[in-house]
Amino acid sequence: MKMNWTMTRRRLIAPATGLAVLLFATVSAYPDARVHGSPERGHAIVSRSCAACHGADGNSTNPLFPKLSGQNPDYLYGQLRAFKAGGRQSRIMAPIATDMSDTDMADVASYFARQSIRADQVRDKAGVAAGRHIFYDGANHGATPACAMCHGASAGGMSMMGGMMHGMPMMRGMMAAIPKLNGQHAAYLVRQLQEFASGRRQSMMMNSVAASLTHEEMQNVSDYLADTP
Repeated sequence: MKMNWTMTRRRLIAPATGLAVLLFATVSAYPDARVHGSPERGHAIVSRSCAACHGADGNSTNPLFPKLSGQNPDYLYGQLRAFKAGGRQSRIMAPIATDMSDTDMADVASYFARQSIRADQVRDKAGVAAGRHIFYDGANHGATPACAMCHGASAGGMSMMGGMMHGMPMMRGMMAAIPKLNGQHAAYLVRQLQEFASGRRQSMMMNSVAASLTHEEMQNVSDYLADTP
C-alpha cells in the first residue's frame, strides 16, 4: 500500500515549523554552495582509495561499510571534510581523508553521486512496515518527528523541510547536506543511530531523535530504508 504523502505532509506542518527554528540555529555551518567535482578524476581516486571497502560503484557488500552510490554529493564532501578535521571520528577514514585535498573530495563525491544504489532485500516485512510508519509518522505517538521531514518522501527525494526552505538560499545549502538513506545497509544505519543516541556522533538534530528510539524502532526504520530502492 502506497503512503499518502499529501496527508502525511499535512500532519507534519506544525512540528516542521518548530524544526525549522532549530535548523536555523546551525545555518552558518552550511554555506549556500554545491559540490561540482570531476567524476572522471573521482573514479580514479575511488579505484585506489575507496573501492576496497565501499565498492567500485559505491555499493559496498559488507554491511559494516556504508553504500555511497547515489548519495548527495554535498553530504559526502562535508563528511570527508569532517573526517579530515576530526569533527567526525574514524580510525579508518581519518588517514584517508587527511591525504585528500578539497578538490579530491569534491571529485570523489561527484563520482559516487552519479552511481545507482542497489537496495537490500529485507525478509522481515512486518519490521519494514513498522519502519515505514516511523519514517513517515514518527515515533512515541508523534513526539519524535518523522524522518521524512528532513530525509524526504522516498528517503532520497525532496523532503518537506527542503520544500519549505526552497526560497531561502542559506537554508537550501544546509538541507542539501542531509544524506539520502534509501537502500543503505540496515546494520550500518542501526549503528549510526546508536552512535547518535550515545553522543559519540554529534548532530544537533539526530542526537535527540535517536535517543528517543528503542532498539526495535531503530531496527525497523533501518530495515524499511534498506528495503527501499
